[in-house]
Amino acid sequence: MIPKDLVYRIYDNSLAIIMNIKENRVVLLQYKPLRLWQNILENNQNSFDKDETKILNELKTNGLIVNDDKTLSIPIVSDSIKEVDISIVNYWAFKNHIPLSGHFELTSQCNLRCKHCYTMFTKEDKLSTRDVFNIIDQMKAVGTLGLVLTGGEIFARKDIVEILRYLYEKKFVLRLNTNGIYIDEDMVSKIKEFTNIYRIHISLYSADHKVHDNITNQKGSFEKTLNAIKLLKKAGFTIRINCSLMQFNKDSYKQIKTDIGDKLGIEVHYDPFIYPKDDGSTSNMFQTFNDEQVEEFDIFQNRKVDNEEKKPKLCKAGFSFFSITEDGGLYPCLKMKRCYTNPLGNLTKTTFSDIWYNSDKIKLVRSSLNNKLRDCSVCDLKL
Repeated sequence: MIPKDLVYRIYDNSLAIIMNIKENRVVLLQYKPLRLWQNILENNQNSFDKDETKILNELKTNGLIVNDDKTLSIPIVSDSIKEVDISIVNYWAFKNHIPLSGHFELTSQCNLRCKHCYTMFTKEDKLSTRDVFNIIDQMKAVGTLGLVLTGGEIFARKDIVEILRYLYEKKFVLRLNTNGIYIDEDMVSKIKEFTNIYRIHISLYSADHKVHDNITNQKGSFEKTLNAIKLLKKAGFTIRINCSLMQFNKDSYKQIKTDIGDKLGIEVHYDPFIYPKDDGSTSNMFQTFNDEQVEEFDIFQNRKVDNEEKKPKLCKAGFSFFSITEDGGLYPCLKMKRCYTNPLGNLTKTTFSDIWYNSDKIKLVRSSLNNKLRDCSVCDLKL
């Protein structure tokens, strides 16, 4: 009776956060509706009294259970069944130190060698399938709902479909980061069933195939990536094209939007910054945009200079957001890898719960960042 498109977490048996990915809706359940929904979820109840029948109808109304494979969509009528904006959930998680969302670097393998990339590559995965499943279980146990899968190249893992299926079964909301090279019709058919994937980000560095292939150091990569974008779009996935800006593509990055993104109906996101390698090296930063080029980019993006002083915003790293590296290391966020000699802990040796709630390191992070750091310029996670 529970729609397959729903993802959810239940916290202390007192609050459920339920998301309908297709409709982009978030609903909170408490009290009697929560208990009834849990019973239905666990197949523990098949008959209902008068009051329960009324609640049952409200659950149907809000698409939280189905009748004859059809969900209804009419306004909320109960104080204990509330549709909310995701920002409310984010703030609740921040205040209660619930690790609601994070990044998971599944591998440091990659089939490309992009000139600007910060990753330190390896030829083999450091985490086994069993390791990944164990970490997924740990994340679910502490209440994580949203996850960005990144690498390396996640589709370089031979078990990627197994991992995606496990995350689907465990009701995670997923965003995938990929270069698209391994995505063909067969792969699309395999992942199409995973309705918990809300968006796929694909890297494309130029509308000129020669420029793109030069950046990736692989001839033919442009055509394969563009083909993946079209296949995924056709299959109904929500796609975003990501483009890092550098001297190599300064004359052709605009055409990614005008010639590809706009024509295919796909959002294009540009990043004018290049970041040091994970080992601290800056050898990949020699092609960074200069100030004049950044200003030209801002004009292209119709950005306005805002000189007004802004109030500090909350950084979620270590409060409700985290990152896991390809070897199981737990960090407040991926960009902090370069600031720490060692991670907060390793999830193959210590549990997520123990690190998150008992680690002196993470307590120090929270005391340092609390109410002091603006939203990170490199973080656009919406979960």
